[in-house]
Amino acid sequence: MIKKEEILRKALEQFNERGYSEVGVRELARLLKISPGNLSYHFSKKEDILMALLEQFSAQNSSFYDHYLTLAPTNAHFLALMEKIFNSQYDYRGVYIGNQFVQAELQNQDRFNYQSIAAKRAATFQNIFRELEAAGQLRVDEKNIDFLVAYITLFGRFWISEATLFNRSPDKHKTIRHYLSLVAKQLSLFATEEGKKSIDEFSSSIT
Repeated sequence: MIKKEEILRKALEQFNERGYSEVGVRELARLLKISPGNLSYHFSKKEDILMALLEQFSAQNSSFYDHYLTLAPTNAHFLALMEKIFNSQYDYRGVYIGNQFVQAELQNQDRFNYQSIAAKRAATFQNIFRELEAAGQLRVDEKNIDFLVAYITLFGRFWISEATLFNRSPDKHKTIRHYLSLVAKQLSLFATEEGKKSIDEFSSSIT
C-alpha cells in the first residue's frame, strides 16, 4: 500500500506547479496510480492533505530555529537561518499562494493554531535580536528590536507571494538570493562594524 509520505510528496509537487485549487483528489490518485479509495484511506479529503503539509512545514521550520539556538549569535548565522526558512517557504509555496482555504483555516484555528505559532516566532525573533545586540553584532534598542521583528515577520510572510506573482516556479537560487540580500541590507542598517563583517561573510557565501 502507498505510504502517506508519497501522497504528500506528490500533492505538494502538484500544488506548487498548478495551485491548490487546480488539483483534485481523483486526479491526484490517478497520478499516484492508486484508486481514490486507497488515497482516502490515508486522507479522507483534500483539506486533510493540506493540513498535513502545514504541520510538516511548521515542524521543519521549528527544527531550523532549534538549530540556530545552538550556535553563537552572529548576523551570518541569523541570515543562514533565514536562508533555510526561505528555502522551506519556496518548497511549500503551493500550500500558501492564493489559497483561500488556508487563510480561512489559519483565521479560525480549528486544526492549526497559527496565531500561537506566530506569537512564538515573534518572541523568538525578539530574543535573537537581543542576543545579537549583546554579542556586539547589532546596535539596537527595544524600539529598534520591535521594528526588526515587525519587518522580518512581514517580509517573511509575503516575500514568496511577490516572488511568484508572475511565475509560480521562478529560479529558486536566484530568487532566494535576491530576497536574502534585501534582508541583509536592512540588517546592515543596524549592524556594528563587526556585525557588518559578519553580514559580508554570509553574503559572499551565497553569490
